[in-house]
Amino acid sequence: MAQHSDKLPFRSDTAEMNRAQLQAGVYLQSRKIYDLFNFLIGHLLVEEPEDPVEFMVNLLDKCMLFRAGLCEPPLLFNTQHIESMFRALDPSGTGAITMVQYRTGLMTLGITRFEESPPTNKDGNVEKQTFIQEARQRLVAMLAEMLEKH
Repeated sequence: MAQHSDKLPFRSDTAEMNRAQLQAGVYLQSRKIYDLFNFLIGHLLVEEPEDPVEFMVNLLDKCMLFRAGLCEPPLLFNTQHIESMFRALDPSGTGAITMVQYRTGLMTLGITRFEESPPTNKDGNVEKQTFIQEARQRLVAMLAEMLEKH
């Protein structure tokens, strides 16, 4: 009769594995590694480069140059994308959107922390330039925070 050589993990082995997984998760979260990978994957999916490894190396180089203050931020969404988002929220072309549309637009761009009470016009709506400025500032701030040294 053949003996089964696989051992079931002992309770202490399982606890040690769980502790190691927790420690790894805390490290990855605190160093914003998940955010960095999402950033890289987002760029890959938008650009669909022939050589994804070379593309990511170049993108990381741009990130390092931005972090050192030597170049513009390599944002996934540039001003044209932000303007397109605004036009989608303002199909009648009034040049202003409601506060609900403002929040929805920023969240659609992946921005979760933003000015809750931005400047508004006399009707209480957010004008195009305010939306674009807020979105760009927040996208740059998110990238800078993700890339900061720890």
